[in-house]
Amino acid sequence: MRRTLSTALTALTLAASGAATATVTAAPAYADAKCTGNVSVYGVLADGRLTYSVIDPDNGNLTHVVVSASTLGFTPKAMATLNFNTILITDTGGGLHRVDVTTNNESLAFNPPARIEGGWTHDHLAYDGHGHLYGTAGGDLLQYVVSRDKPGADQIGQRKVIGDVGFYLRTMAAAADDRLIATNGDGELISYAITGTTYARQPLDDGGWGTFTSLVSPGGGLYYGKDAGGAMYWYEDGDPADGSGADIGYHLNDPVSSRGWTQTLLSAQPATCTVVAPANTLRAKIASTVSGQVGTPESQCNRYHSSCHDGEPDWCAMFATWAWATAGVPGVPRGEWVARGLGAWGQDRGLFRPRSGASKGSPKVGDWAIYGPPDGQTGGHVDVITSVRPDGTLVVVGGNVSNKVSRRTIDPDTARMGRDEVLISGYVSPPGA
Repeated sequence: MRRTLSTALTALTLAASGAATATVTAAPAYADAKCTGNVSVYGVLADGRLTYSVIDPDNGNLTHVVVSASTLGFTPKAMATLNFNTILITDTGGGLHRVDVTTNNESLAFNPPARIEGGWTHDHLAYDGHGHLYGTAGGDLLQYVVSRDKPGADQIGQRKVIGDVGFYLRTMAAAADDRLIATNGDGELISYAITGTTYARQPLDDGGWGTFTSLVSPGGGLYYGKDAGGAMYWYEDGDPADGSGADIGYHLNDPVSSRGWTQTLLSAQPATCTVVAPANTLRAKIASTVSGQVGTPESQCNRYHSSCHDGEPDWCAMFATWAWATAGVPGVPRGEWVARGLGAWGQDRGLFRPRSGASKGSPKVGDWAIYGPPDGQTGGHVDVITSVRPDGTLVVVGGNVSNKVSRRTIDPDTARMGRDEVLISGYVSPPGA
């Protein structure tokens, strides 16, 4: 258990909990996000009480949790946080309510909710922090203009239909100005960029996100997902505007909390974080490089090394080093043709992380996955990681798999490859990434 607030979170359904400070310091942020403060997340419990949680954006530590004594007085359906002390919540009858929070420090209290109007039969709501409220209803994506910090009926309007088909989403959150992040029933992670009355759908990951019941974002490429078991995980998108999930950093071995998030709805204060500059583009470039080679047959393996030829028994290492060199990784050992030799090379330079032990769950996009001990012996294999999914599976691309460059989804704890059918021993990070 990595968080000292786990007990406090478990008590959310019982009573308000005071603040505490986490004792574990995670690795530095993957995304280059600049935040005006901590991440503020409001939630609703099954009994109608509100929760307020604070997360440190630099390390994912949960630092503060309070729960209201009062209930909303209605059954909530969707919610969107407008600012630090204003929330919009719909009820199951289509009513739209504004909730004004009066304190969220030592306790959480709010004024009686003000019903703004009816007809809000939305499945999801999300506010982008820049004047646009988004909602989904009947498969449509709708946009509204919010013109006041604490709006009434006259300050939420100019309704537009942005998309009229296919918006049956499992979760939805605003990730930036006119940009949404969402998951669907197929477990895909999707980004939507809205321009005027049109949108661009950008698939970030084609599976593995179906366990989440809530997804929130304060901006800056930071995403927080709550699963059905009550765990909260955090992710960092190096460049949330590039339409690619290859640069998303994962913290599967260091969640915000591994249990206790029992809220039925969650929403983060929007636009508190921004991306200063795209980060870790090298890893994204590696993933893009290998993805473009999927399907290349062994007969064309000489594109990866002049010594490779049709019938070459082992060319996975040639492919892996070619991928790094092509993406711009410095000092790639192009003369090493043995997969386990690449592991030994990484171990000698402090770039190898064992799969088991304290670093379990630490693979990153662009890493080499080394099958077999990093001892320079033959009989192993090497893949390049292109995606790390929330369920712990990896999407990898490797050469000399079924006599071609192949993409596979694997469980890193059980996947075996190479002539000796060996397990993954660890991962090698590209220098400079």
